[in-house]
Amino acid sequence: MPRKTLIRSNNLPYHVTARSNNKEWFTLPMPDMWDLAQESLREAIGVHRVEVISFVLMGNHYHMLLLTPEANLDNFMYEFNKRFALKIKNRTGQINRIFGGRYKWCLIQSQHYLINCYKYVYQNPVRAGLVQSCEDYPFSTLRSLIKNIKFSIPIHDKYGFKDEFGLRWLNQKIDSEEEKALKSGLSKAVLVTLKDRDKREKI
Repeated sequence: MPRKTLIRSNNLPYHVTARSNNKEWFTLPMPDMWDLAQESLREAIGVHRVEVISFVLMGNHYHMLLLTPEANLDNFMYEFNKRFALKIKNRTGQINRIFGGRYKWCLIQSQHYLINCYKYVYQNPVRAGLVQSCEDYPFSTLRSLIKNIKFSIPIHDKYGFKDEFGLRWLNQKIDSEEEKALKSGLSKAVLVTLKDRDKREKI
């Protein structure tokens, strides 16, 4: 399948994910992986500036929402994944590739998609059966925000879903059709929202 052409934007967010090679579990303990991810984010942003909205690290992949004021998603992702992989290799002695291929991305043009994607990213550990609530997962920027735990970079989260009512909303299960659309969205350049999917309109 040909690689989709990057749509550059300096004001719309992206949903980005990358998975380990062959979907294998990361060999380092998750607290160590979390530290290396933070170091890599800090270093990569020092080279190619972006604004991270949310980041969740799972046992063999990660999800991220981010803005690219300099329209530089490709440069940042190359820098981040390169540094992250090298740090893992240096710590473990692995010689094979760490990530299974290029990252997947989707430009978010719909406010409806954005709020559901925000929820989808933070609900990853809940769907995996690791925790009961999004805010209980330790390897997530949400936990850093809720518990006021230091994170290596500023988190550009302007959505204010961190009080009791916001967290209740954040933990409400996403409709199955919406979840399917969010998953398939990463294979598209721009997600077609559910109500406009038949018309193929970009919102």
